[in-house]
Amino acid sequence: MYNITNLDTKLTQPLKILAKRYNFKLGQTGRTIIATQTDENILKINATENNVEIVYKELPAFFRAIMILDKNEKKGKLSFELSTNIWFDFNGLMIDCSRNGVLNVSYAKEMIEQLAIIGQNVFMLYMEDTYKLESEKYFGYLRGAYTKEELKEIDDYAHLFGIELIPCIQTLAHLDQFFMWEEIAEKYADIDNVLNVSSEAVKDLLDRMIGYLSKTFRSRRIHIGMDEAYNLGRGTYADKNGLKSKTEIMREHLENMLNICKKHNVKPIIWDDMFFSGYSKTESDDYKIPDGIDLMYWDYYNNKVEHYEQNFEKRSKITNKDIMFAGGSWRWVGYASHHGKTLAATNASLTACKNKGIREVMTTAWADDGCECPVTTVIFGCVLFGEHQYNKDIDLDEFKENLLYITNMDYENFMKPQEFDIFPSIEDKSATVTPSKYTLYEDPLCSKFINHTEVVKDDLTKIYKDLSNYFYNKAKDCKDEALKATNEFYGAFGDVISLKWNLGLNIYNAYKNRDKDALKNIIDNQIEPLIPLVEKLKVARMKEWLITNKSFGFEVLDQRFGGIISRLYTTKLILKSYLDGKIDKIEELEEYRLPATHYREEGMGEIVHYNRAQRCMTASKMIW
Repeated sequence: MYNITNLDTKLTQPLKILAKRYNFKLGQTGRTIIATQTDENILKINATENNVEIVYKELPAFFRAIMILDKNEKKGKLSFELSTNIWFDFNGLMIDCSRNGVLNVSYAKEMIEQLAIIGQNVFMLYMEDTYKLESEKYFGYLRGAYTKEELKEIDDYAHLFGIELIPCIQTLAHLDQFFMWEEIAEKYADIDNVLNVSSEAVKDLLDRMIGYLSKTFRSRRIHIGMDEAYNLGRGTYADKNGLKSKTEIMREHLENMLNICKKHNVKPIIWDDMFFSGYSKTESDDYKIPDGIDLMYWDYYNNKVEHYEQNFEKRSKITNKDIMFAGGSWRWVGYASHHGKTLAATNASLTACKNKGIREVMTTAWADDGCECPVTTVIFGCVLFGEHQYNKDIDLDEFKENLLYITNMDYENFMKPQEFDIFPSIEDKSATVTPSKYTLYEDPLCSKFINHTEVVKDDLTKIYKDLSNYFYNKAKDCKDEALKATNEFYGAFGDVISLKWNLGLNIYNAYKNRDKDALKNIIDNQIEPLIPLVEKLKVARMKEWLITNKSFGFEVLDQRFGGIISRLYTTKLILKSYLDGKIDKIEELEEYRLPATHYREEGMGEIVHYNRAQRCMTASKMIW
């Protein structure tokens, strides 16, 4: 029991919510909590059997102190002292709400509570078109877009915990879904998913977007994106204005966006890659980012401190402001999260941030290719970023303890999903290869990944069955509804992949050898058992989806799972026709197999990274 009679209501109101979530008691008796706010970047705790003194800078730091206090008390440790520097002023999560999964309001609030107890003060919603821009009827249409009321509700809840909710949008490219409507593309598009930034209609659209968001969010910061506009100025823009360098167009557009943001009293943040990439011609000594714009360097691929330090140096040459940094919680390479990569890249990048005095960081949680991986997995990266915020050097055991306290799920459970892709024989546990994805989607007859599957030496059938049992057992003990659903999904995933991973290879080899007994065995022992298991997998994925996301967007995964089931039925029909002599050959199996991709991750050989569901399924054309 903690005595909170001396605390201000700005502390007690959110603390009561956290007490219910994390099972500690508050009242007018017990250990008295004394809280003192400071301007210093420190967090101090002096705990005795009767009193607890907490010195904190911002509300989330106070909540982190409560987590440390309660965790120690539950271990029987009542008296202790802690004093630590706070290494980052700005730290939190950016959640992708644009790749079909739009975080629902209820789960957004749960994530805010978790960020608060971690001690983080920033939450970004990445919304390309998933907010209701009232003056654009097709903006977010049928996409689960947030209403103004929903955004305000999330903003109010974040504010209660001292967390700044920041909109993260796109004002240059990445507007594929908005441009799917012909009249919209005709009005606003340059080429591909890029806005025609010279158009007066586009300038008006951008003014309305910024104006709407500035009135909806408390924050006076807004992330305006502006990344990966590969063909900027090469379409309608060029027809009107002639060919100009991308750098020149970017300069003009940046100035326009800065003026719009000033008009609406918000400060813009932009991604850095339009200035540092293979498609940029910017020379670092001849251009400066205009004052009033913050530059965010994003990078979650490298595992070496020196790599990040060198890139901070390069970026410092084009901005007079301190650089911001975005790392990642790896859940965007299929259905399995890859937290071996999260660990390696985060530990390197945030060490470099501390070495270089970078004070503003965040973890991104993208949902590439349709939000296949459960949202629940991203909190691993948030907790890790939190450990770096409050420790110069993190302690792995302490991280594991805090992760368990914050999520009620242990470290091993968070790390386990990557074993669907990172087999025991793979030494580099930070690899990002994706065999569980491409073998799940691989067509049984038009099998593209045979060359990449036949090299596997591990007994994946056993490994995947063992993983299935592991996750189902974990689900039994899981009290958190969303995490329970996640474990159940991975249990079902293991069952499916244990039969599906080598199906295309087995069919191809049996047919090539004209082994009809083997083909009959494949029908009886792989294809027929798979059909109900894939249906069960779909239901399991939907369960977690509806706990964490709005229902919109799941139709994509539904159709993918349905497509797998349909092709299993068709494959069974064709194989039986061949076995019964109704057809003398199977055309799809007559063709020699080539590698699916030339890309090779270092040290992985033929086990590859391939993260495009439609391209996993077929070499034929699926869309116009």
